[in-house]
Amino acid sequence: MLWSQGEPISIEINQDSTMVDDEKYTSNPKKEKLGFKSMFEGNPGRAALYSALLPGAGQIYNKKWLKAPIVWGMEGTAIGFIIYYKDLFYEFDLAYKGVLRSEITSYRGITSTAALEQYRDRFKKSRDYSYIALAVAHVLNIADAFVDRHLMEFDIDEDISLRIGPAQHGLGIAFEF
Repeated sequence: MLWSQGEPISIEINQDSTMVDDEKYTSNPKKEKLGFKSMFEGNPGRAALYSALLPGAGQIYNKKWLKAPIVWGMEGTAIGFIIYYKDLFYEFDLAYKGVLRSEITSYRGITSTAALEQYRDRFKKSRDYSYIALAVAHVLNIADAFVDRHLMEFDIDEDISLRIGPAQHGLGIAFEF
């Protein structure tokens, strides 16, 4: 019983045949998958996962054979620069420390500790940029495999025409693709 401005109101609720079972609509047999793992489901996700694990594998999975050597070249070049600059950094770091301790007087004709420190820092910076280049190349590899597979499975209707006509209700223009 409800009260409205001092007067009691009685409401009867009867179960009607049109009432629907709520559980039928609240429990979803297909759970909506969200999160990081859901990105790797399906063919585009599989291509991205393959590329993440092994560079170029997603491109091979997509049957884009010529893209795999490009991926290998990009990542291999970045790894080559990492090794090259790491070796130079290590070499000049040892020389810098040797000149500081007065164990050696010059290295490759450089006698100044400041100059050796500049070379060492430059090679370290180049090595660090090479790590960034490797990470960017790897992310581009994964993105290429993912997007390429998505576009391969994209449904394109044969009738891709544009019809312009009046709107059905009121004023306006309706575009129909």
